[in-house]
Amino acid sequence: MNEQHLEPLRRHPEGRALRAEVDLGRVVRNLGRIRAAADGRSVWGVVKANAYGHGAVPVGRALEEAGIHGLAVSSLEEGLELRRGGIECPILVLGGLRPEALPAASAEGLSVAVVGPEHLADYARILPDHPVRLHLKLDTGMGRFGLLPSELGECLPHLQRLSPWLDGAMAHFATADDPDRGFAHRQRRVFDLCLAQLSDAGIEPAQRHHGNSDACLRGLLDQDTHVRPGLALFGLAMVPEGRALGLEPALELVAEVARVKAVPAGATVGYGRTFVAPHPLQIATLACGYADGYRRDLGNRAMVGFQERSFPVVGRISMDYLTVALPLDVAVAPGDPMVLYSADPVAPHSLERLAQTLGTIPYELACALHRRIVRRFFP
Repeated sequence: MNEQHLEPLRRHPEGRALRAEVDLGRVVRNLGRIRAAADGRSVWGVVKANAYGHGAVPVGRALEEAGIHGLAVSSLEEGLELRRGGIECPILVLGGLRPEALPAASAEGLSVAVVGPEHLADYARILPDHPVRLHLKLDTGMGRFGLLPSELGECLPHLQRLSPWLDGAMAHFATADDPDRGFAHRQRRVFDLCLAQLSDAGIEPAQRHHGNSDACLRGLLDQDTHVRPGLALFGLAMVPEGRALGLEPALELVAEVARVKAVPAGATVGYGRTFVAPHPLQIATLACGYADGYRRDLGNRAMVGFQERSFPVVGRISMDYLTVALPLDVAVAPGDPMVLYSADPVAPHSLERLAQTLGTIPYELACALHRRIVRRFFP
């Protein structure tokens, strides 16, 4: 992104002066790069958790217009949000549904993952009247949802009854980002054995998808017909292959300066007085805090971008505000935009660098961005 996106902030006086700037063109370009890395396989684009904080409906529309096969979400509510937003492509609910929710999924044309053996009989009873396309999830080593290989045999009679609605079989890698591919290959072998067992029972799902973002980028796809990237769509995949492919981060978090004051040496800032000015300087207050998803432990550790330079966040992050220290000779005024999360992956205030500071992952920071933050989208 470039700084021309930042200037319009001052022409939007309504609400809080805090916005996530999302470049949909980058999301679409990332989709193209992922398709190429996946040798043209069809893509289920994962847009759960409000598209990892980027805005599910606008991102979903952009991906649909770019010809994506379908979108994947975590819950019924997320799927319904996309339908209410006018999205018509296939939508897959990855987290499964209780039987009583199937009529709602059927009415909206949602596909549903079968995540365990508990409701198979109920599904077989309900689907003739409320048809829903299904994707059988297999637990190949992730240890969360999915039928275990040891459960598959006893479930085959139920699955045979469900086979008219069974479009796909899926699983999820636990270590696709690990340089040691041993466990990923083990998961793939388990998946293939499960597919063979299904085939012997006359069940042949047309779609097979085990590959998440890192598996797409690292070539761990084997016989998959579809791929299921999420983070890579937003340029947040951290494996070296993602950087080599040219994936572009699509989000910047920008806040206007609300107040500027000059303070003398020895002045303290924020709760607990954790910052003491070592010399006279300026303190800029921004309307962003931990209620917006900006982590409290970034106080006295993070940087922000302003006028192509970086300046430190000082003092504790409070619920609605944070403070930035600048030298007295820097021209700064209320209404000036500062970049809290940069789309430049090498900037000291990029999601990747800030996540490293906190000992976490960039996706946690992006997903944490609260819905009260206004999103602005660029083509």
